[in-house]
Amino acid sequence: MKLIYLVSVVILSSCSSFSWREFFTGDNNSEKRNKTLMKDFEVDQNLQKKFEVKEVEPANPAPEPEVKQPVPSVDEKKETETTNIKTQEPVRTVERPKPVPRKLVKQPEVKENQKVESKTKVIVKSPQEINYPDEFPQRLKDFDKDSAKYWGDFKPTLYTGEKTVLNITYMGINTGKITISTKSPSMIGKEPVYHLHARVKTSSYYSYLYEVDDYCDSLVRQSDFLPRKFSLIQRESGQNIDDLQLFDLESFKTISLYKRETKKKTKKKKKMKPVPRYFQDPLSIVYFIRGLPMEKEATYRIPVSNQGDVEEFTVKTGKKDTISTEIGEYEAYLLEIETKAKGKTIKGGQMKFWYSADSKKIFLKFEAEIKIGSIKGEIESYEP
Repeated sequence: MKLIYLVSVVILSSCSSFSWREFFTGDNNSEKRNKTLMKDFEVDQNLQKKFEVKEVEPANPAPEPEVKQPVPSVDEKKETETTNIKTQEPVRTVERPKPVPRKLVKQPEVKENQKVESKTKVIVKSPQEINYPDEFPQRLKDFDKDSAKYWGDFKPTLYTGEKTVLNITYMGINTGKITISTKSPSMIGKEPVYHLHARVKTSSYYSYLYEVDDYCDSLVRQSDFLPRKFSLIQRESGQNIDDLQLFDLESFKTISLYKRETKKKTKKKKKMKPVPRYFQDPLSIVYFIRGLPMEKEATYRIPVSNQGDVEEFTVKTGKKDTISTEIGEYEAYLLEIETKAKGKTIKGGQMKFWYSADSKKIFLKFEAEIKIGSIKGEIESYEP
């Protein structure tokens, strides 16, 4: 499962001296890479257009800069010449122009820490009210039955421009950083979506052994926080991976495109699998957990779709802890998480997440089990 992968990707699964030299610098331009991948898999153009991402223009654009007119100086003299009627001699008069008053332009109000909230109330349907496709898996219907009990309690908790950086340590060694951020909202078709982003980068010490620079993007529908598009672009010393997942919510299916390149070979996989009515993707789950009521004791069984597989993600809330971090001491909600996901580096098991016990619910810390030991992450910086 790529959520746990994002947490533990910096751990060496193998060493390699081969270098692609294609690591990211600045903007990863994931949308461009996704289009290239879809063309590589010969995805229908109508489907490509259906999942095309467009940026949303700001609701209150910055005012046009005022063009200042030249203001005459009060010392500037204006001479005029007239004729005396009686003597017929020219008469010169000097007129000092009145200063032109300057217009005062009111500056737009700047609101800091502006919270992004869904304006549409999430409408939760029971499995009996949902029109499932024929031969839809009963297991996924059971997920929806559980989700219907709590999905309406979820409230989006995220801020445009927010960025959290966590230091990753393995066996006491700083192996890299994870940056999780919220970009400006976008559109997929006519649907407004939140844009969630994460980046995993190995530290300079580990880069000598195995370099990792991975980008992950999740686009979730604002009306109900359901994923519409998930992208993972991995650029590592021994491999290049492009992983794109398109969630067709109307037909209850996901289209998974996976391409892995190494020095020796290229592997491509395309899947079309069913998804439940309510689910999350490997990145949006971090934000979905954040939006749950953490103060009360409860257990949430959350389905996470990844590469066509739907895994169970169990979250237990209701505990508090006090932790000291680089950005200060916090009273925090302690969440106990269990997953059954398995992979080459990951094993299913226990994880712990800490979120600040305030309205922001900042992601402060995590601990996770891997096949060899455990991995930890702790917040280094936070920008609201």
